[in-house]
Amino acid sequence: MRPSDTGKPPYVARVEKIEADSRNNVKVRVRWYYRPEESLGGRRQFHGAKELFLSDHYDVQSAHTIEGKCIVHSFKNYTKLEDVGAEDYYCRFEYKAATGAFTPDRVAVYCKCEMPYNPDDLMVQCEGCKDWYHPACVDMTIEEAKMLDHFVCSECSEDDLKRSQNGFHPSPVSDVKVRPFSDQ
Repeated sequence: MRPSDTGKPPYVARVEKIEADSRNNVKVRVRWYYRPEESLGGRRQFHGAKELFLSDHYDVQSAHTIEGKCIVHSFKNYTKLEDVGAEDYYCRFEYKAATGAFTPDRVAVYCKCEMPYNPDDLMVQCEGCKDWYHPACVDMTIEEAKMLDHFVCSECSEDDLKRSQNGFHPSPVSDVKVRPFSDQ
């Protein structure tokens, strides 16, 4: 929907109802999505560029303020998209505008940095423990990570070394390619 300030990106809302009044003015009842920077907590490192929060903020607007259609995917479905278009967004939280509270109020964390997943960031999965890591957190460039066929984190590498010194050999692990993870 068209913002009043032309320097801002379009607002995103879910149309709940469409009505025409006695003079044929078409109005839409909308439920607003907020961008992270519009929320009380502001944008954080784990928020993706296309992330929105479904708010409890409703309004009635003139249908003339609608600029176009977009798709707000679930987080899980968004992470499975092969090509993200300009009209694709995702939502993993509901947001209470008055209090700044989120539902769910907890989210899974990954990597040594213990950050929630940002689908804009590449992560690598350890073949041993199956945990996911940001390349920078394991002293690797993104380019190096993209060229990997296999990855084993330092903890699993140390465990393998201890096992081999004790005469035990780790069992073979199926090939795991470097890819963004999806909700499990």
